[in-house]
Amino acid sequence: MRQPADDTDSTTDGLWRWLLGGLAAGGVILGLLVAAYAVGYHRGHDHSARPATKAAAPAAPTTTTTGSPPVSAGLGPVPVTPALVARGKTLYTADSCSGCHSLSGAAGAGPSFKGLAGSTTTLDNRQTVTADDAYLERSISDPDAQIVKGYSAGLMAPAIAGFDLAHNADDLRALVAFIKSQK
Repeated sequence: MRQPADDTDSTTDGLWRWLLGGLAAGGVILGLLVAAYAVGYHRGHDHSARPATKAAAPAAPTTTTTGSPPVSAGLGPVPVTPALVARGKTLYTADSCSGCHSLSGAAGAGPSFKGLAGSTTTLDNRQTVTADDAYLERSISDPDAQIVKGYSAGLMAPAIAGFDLAHNADDLRALVAFIKSQK
């Protein structure tokens, strides 16, 4: 057995063990976070129903068996009721909206919901719009139609494709009510 020449060798050896242990622990934690995100994102969604490709031309408006109008028909003013806000909060959490949209005003992959409703928003084409109910509905159901300045197109549409919000007026109204409640 070799004896350390001085305390420097044993300190260096201890430091390496500490660093390698920290890296291993960090890797485990990162793996758990990725797994938790994947489970949360995919929970409760039937991905076999997701369309394989987009249609080249817009299809004629369709109706669903629940009677929900397509978003293109417009939902009108969305009231901020406790029931709608609670449903919207559940969707915000369960459908992983919280992964990109903060409630605190902090920057993310998408705009924060804090104070968004009713505010003036600048789009990437330099146009300014008011974030009213119609704008919020369209931003949720057709997220690439109007991109907020500083954000990228093509991120949200694939993430929400399986939710079919264009034909789920109840969920769409709940999300709008929830966003409107975030002052």
